[in-house]
Amino acid sequence: MKNKTSGMVFPGEYIAEIEEFQGGNNTFTLDGTIRSSAMGKKEYDFKRRAIKIDAVNSLEIPKIGDVVMGYVEMLFGSMISVKLFSINNKLYKSGLSAIASARTGNNKGWNRDRYNRKPKSIYRNGDIIRGQITSLMNSSIHLAVDGTNFGLLYSLCLNCCGDTVKIDNGIKCIECSAYEEKRVASDYGTSSLKSKH
Repeated sequence: MKNKTSGMVFPGEYIAEIEEFQGGNNTFTLDGTIRSSAMGKKEYDFKRRAIKIDAVNSLEIPKIGDVVMGYVEMLFGSMISVKLFSINNKLYKSGLSAIASARTGNNKGWNRDRYNRKPKSIYRNGDIIRGQITSLMNSSIHLAVDGTNFGLLYSLCLNCCGDTVKIDNGIKCIECSAYEEKRVASDYGTSSLKSKH
């Protein structure tokens, strides 16, 4: 039987039981389990009953505290997936994505006015945002987007796809004057979007 490669795992993540497989490269055992010692893809050798991690270059992995930029590629429930293109103002081409909260209102991520108590998303597909890496747990890169320097950096108008400017707690279209509530970064719409090589 041929070897099989599976999804991405992070350091310390559970990958198998010692009764099922023997740990190979970039693994360690803990309390009867085999865990990853590097970020990479699981590679199973069913003939030898072994498992190893095909490690990704550690320079490509964001670290906790890194400031990143990316565009919203997907919305799901109360979260967004952000495709990263910049880390600490340097171009980033690994193709990795991070997840972050997509809610707003009263600066706590929720819209709680008298008539609408449902959560309200403040991002759309294609929005460019800045945030900070807070965790690399559970096979996911977690991103925080609150704070004056974080949040939305650029978005097109929902109505006419025109350019927008920062107004109060949101953005306003310069073409049709449509307004949207957003968690907007303090330098919204500036040249800071251009990643440095």
